[in-house]
Amino acid sequence: MNGNAAPAKIVVQNIAKTFTQKKHGLKITAIKDLTFTVKEGEYLVIVGKTGAGKSVFFDCLLGLKEVSSGSLLIDGQPVKQFLKRSYGRITRIYQEDRLLPWRTATENAKLGLEILRVPEQEQRARAEHWLRKLGLRGFEHSYANELSGGMRQRVNIARAFATSPEILLMDEAFGGLDEVTAQRLRRDFIKLAHEEQITFLMVTHSIEEAIELGNRILIFGAPAHLIGEVRIPPEVAQNPKLARQYHDEILSILEAKGGIEVGMEE
Repeated sequence: MNGNAAPAKIVVQNIAKTFTQKKHGLKITAIKDLTFTVKEGEYLVIVGKTGAGKSVFFDCLLGLKEVSSGSLLIDGQPVKQFLKRSYGRITRIYQEDRLLPWRTATENAKLGLEILRVPEQEQRARAEHWLRKLGLRGFEHSYANELSGGMRQRVNIARAFATSPEILLMDEAFGGLDEVTAQRLRRDFIKLAHEEQITFLMVTHSIEEAIELGNRILIFGAPAHLIGEVRIPPEVAQNPKLARQYHDEILSILEAKGGIEVGMEE
């Protein structure tokens, strides 16, 4: 479900987030006057320079930080209210896999289900199901140090999918992988996200990755505020020339308003 008729899943209305630095007492603005809406089933990718407040925004969506002003709603409810009623329905995948080294792939993949107090037998069944879906059949009993970087990240993604989330937050999730591995994993991820009808928001520094995965790309300046928006038609993924045109459009916005040096490898 990616069309304009889809209901709003996340509504961000004029939010701001400020901090006071303890050591020097300085006021720091991470987010200012940020407004946009995410439709249910949409694939939204955020690009912007380091320090633009993108991860702070994800913290706010997860209830780890509260916005200083404005309104942040999920399914029409304030974040804390949504999380209280729908705990586990929004999850975050980091660039670091964060696997526990003393646990096997299955034991890592079922960690979220343990937190949700799902019955043990169901935990294991769901974890192993998602490990197989992500190409890790035969590695269920392997420990983290026995897996490659790409395989570890597949376990990380399996752990997220196992909890049946409605919203996935991808925080530079493929940034630590070599390009061949990352491309394969992106392809598998987008297929599973489509099958599960998950809404996902992704932060990336790669314009190519944003174009490959996103229905819509938001371009953030620093502190986090919207400086541009680009919609990506489905046919772009199969058309390198068209992808280059969209890349150049996004790059021009970043260079003109975002103060970031970023490019595509030739």
